[in-house]
Amino acid sequence: MSDYNIKSILQEFKEKGIFYTTKDLAEYMKSFLPDDVDEIYDPTCGNGGLLSVFSDDVQKYGQDINAGQVRDAKEHLKNFHGAAGDTLEEPAFWGRKFRYIIANPPFSIKWEPKKDERFDGFPCLPPPSKADYAFLAHILHYLTDDGTAVVLNFPGILYRGNAEGKIRRWMVEQNYIDTVIAVDGGHFVDTKIATAVLILKKNKTTTDLRFIHNDLERTVPVSEIKDNDYQLSVSSYIIEVEEREEIDPVALELHARKLFLTRLESELAFEKMACELEDMDIVPFIRAIQEIVRKYDTPKKKKIFDINQMSIF
Repeated sequence: MSDYNIKSILQEFKEKGIFYTTKDLAEYMKSFLPDDVDEIYDPTCGNGGLLSVFSDDVQKYGQDINAGQVRDAKEHLKNFHGAAGDTLEEPAFWGRKFRYIIANPPFSIKWEPKKDERFDGFPCLPPPSKADYAFLAHILHYLTDDGTAVVLNFPGILYRGNAEGKIRRWMVEQNYIDTVIAVDGGHFVDTKIATAVLILKKNKTTTDLRFIHNDLERTVPVSEIKDNDYQLSVSSYIIEVEEREEIDPVALELHARKLFLTRLESELAFEKMACELEDMDIVPFIRAIQEIVRKYDTPKKKKIFDINQMSIF
């Protein structure tokens, strides 16, 4: 396949909110499931990338809207039971329940709201412009009462309001969210977008929520979540503090500048991706940053003292 075709396909996936995980991220998501998984379900399986990290003897179930991707999965996965079709419109394996689910649904795509038993108890339907919580509703419906689901999401689901805010609050109150994990960018082809992993369970023995970012982890009581208006961004609950030894202040400043520039580039990449997914214009934001920079982009002036007037001019 030519580079042009590959780029065209990647662009098409990007426009549809579809990003394929690297194997290391798939293995990381798998690590939150037991070692003795004998059956796994992926409702948006693509060509089976997430399912491929499970051994050949594991029964694998998957559905994807792209029939070609499902055929590809059938060719290279052992014990794969695949179905082509729109998971939200025409869900396969209806009536089945799975103890273990792993998924990377497309990020914030449009959908046609359709009320069925998957949304029983929900305070409202997800908005037509963003199907993220529709996929989560599907996953919860297919999950057994003692099951675990590991789902990769766009971070916006952790803080967006309106209908999504109501659903997020309901999921916390139902005690379905076990863990929220912030995943840094760099795990996808052709984008540096940061993501979030939700671990869902129906059999939790505590109402606490666990938050993880890299090597940092914190268990948060649901009362704190409530006080924070049910907002679940990991940065709101984990404050990262770096311990530093006494070093040369100049070296420290140079190091801080390097970290700032790296963080700025990462934040801008994330903001660009968020604007594309939310159909927003990033230009005003960039111009606002440029205005701030201009305030400091001036040559250093020497201070001249008038001995008689003792003033600076």
